[in-house]
Amino acid sequence: MVRIGWWLALSGLVGGAASIFVPWMHQLVVTGSGRRAQSSVESITVLNMPYGLWYVLFLCSLFALVGTAAMGVGRGRKLAGVAGPILSLLTACIVVGLIITYDGKAPAGGRITDTAITAGSWLGLASLPLLGFACGLIAIGRAGLYDADHVLA
Repeated sequence: MVRIGWWLALSGLVGGAASIFVPWMHQLVVTGSGRRAQSSVESITVLNMPYGLWYVLFLCSLFALVGTAAMGVGRGRKLAGVAGPILSLLTACIVVGLIITYDGKAPAGGRITDTAITAGSWLGLASLPLLGFACGLIAIGRAGLYDADHVLA
């Protein structure tokens, strides 16, 4: 069970870290009008989105919970096993909210004609259940390793 948790944790950590740097949205910006109109595609990362910092903070908290499940003992490990799946669900709600409510941010002298979801948002959304399940599996798999020490002491 712990090996499966490690693979899930590794996949979630790589996907979550990549989601911070890969663009989440593309927006088509048109500047000018008539024959002189020019269009360009701008990439938006999660840190450039409103409330994107909240996603990064929750993701870093999930990283810390995976570490606590892996290296913690006693109540810390148990807390990480319970809090990891719950925090991953809350973070997934933040990701869905970011994706659905983003209307674009028009640069000076331009207007947004279209927005599209890109790979960063999908990476962010896919890494969250992996991290949540990893916390639970690692914490459960390590349950018998240190509990016997506390009973004997």
